[in-house]
Amino acid sequence: MKTILIAHNYNEISFAAMSYHLAHDLADKGHRVIFMSHNPYFPEKKVIQKENGEIIVFSWSTTKRPTSLKDFLWYAKIHYQYKPEVIIGHFVGSNISVIVSKIASLGKVKTYEYYHTLSNQIVTDLKGINIKQKLLFLRKKWFYYLFCDTIICPSELAKNDLRNFYKLNKGSVILNPMVDRFVAKSVMDSNNINISYLGRLDPSKGVLEMIEAYLKYKEVNPNSKIVINIAGGGQLESEIVAMANNNTGIKYHGVLSYDFIDSYLNTSHFAIIPSKVDNLPTVGLEAMMNKTPLLISSTTGLTNYMTDGRDCFIFQPTVVDMIAVFERVDSLQLDDIVQMSENARTSFLAKYSIKTYCDNFSSIFQ
Repeated sequence: MKTILIAHNYNEISFAAMSYHLAHDLADKGHRVIFMSHNPYFPEKKVIQKENGEIIVFSWSTTKRPTSLKDFLWYAKIHYQYKPEVIIGHFVGSNISVIVSKIASLGKVKTYEYYHTLSNQIVTDLKGINIKQKLLFLRKKWFYYLFCDTIICPSELAKNDLRNFYKLNKGSVILNPMVDRFVAKSVMDSNNINISYLGRLDPSKGVLEMIEAYLKYKEVNPNSKIVINIAGGGQLESEIVAMANNNTGIKYHGVLSYDFIDSYLNTSHFAIIPSKVDNLPTVGLEAMMNKTPLLISSTTGLTNYMTDGRDCFIFQPTVVDMIAVFERVDSLQLDDIVQMSENARTSFLAKYSIKTYCDNFSSIFQ
């Protein structure tokens, strides 16, 4: 039995559910799992006994981002009490858990850090790199180099980004999973073709270019059935809201709570991911889980695991290419969309189930 520490959010329904279910799978396999949860916050430790193992859930010493000396000391006590042999780090708190455990164990602990966000995506959204950002990138590089044994990349694109940007060959690809919440596909409206965007409204996401392409397409094809739905918030929100208000074919739905994501995607004929650069977009997995095929940019990591014309249409993230993909969609019969819908669901089950993810990750500890 190993003691494995996971730094993430102990949450069963959000993106962090991947870690929640991994913790339970590892405990079922006989391991002891220490879970450092940032959100939700647990004022007292929570112990979950399994037949062969256990999960012990802690939160940090504060509800804020764990970055202070107090947080370091808090975690050090947990490390010396439980002496984890493996650390799996995501986002908030992973720096502390990885660094403290690596030093305290004299390098013996095995550390696995997640590479969720591509460097090029950060640069695109910041519209360049200033001195502060250069220092942050340098700090991250030394963190990876000195303290991380393996960097888990959710796509081959992320692994290449790690190699090219940070000059590190520590990447190992394990595809992110998604909890299967699917019940049934909603009846598709044959009067419109609903293409839905869900995500951040930031420059790297290509939403403005998507809208420009749609408006140009509608000028030439005024009878098109395509309706564009947009949900999310970010840097470009006010600009996109103004464009939606001036065009009846574009509907802005605001920022959706997690409870409404499935119904939003389930009632769509297609989900569109027009990103200029992106890792393995979670919305793509949620769409396929909901039997919704994708219109997806070739510059996302998810594209490498899909088949054009089967479960998606792939395009370059340019206005010209997006106009072309709208033409492809408009030429489809409803039966064609239904078949792509079935294929999207099949692809999800084959590659992105929680079981597949847990089996792939736990094989590391054999």
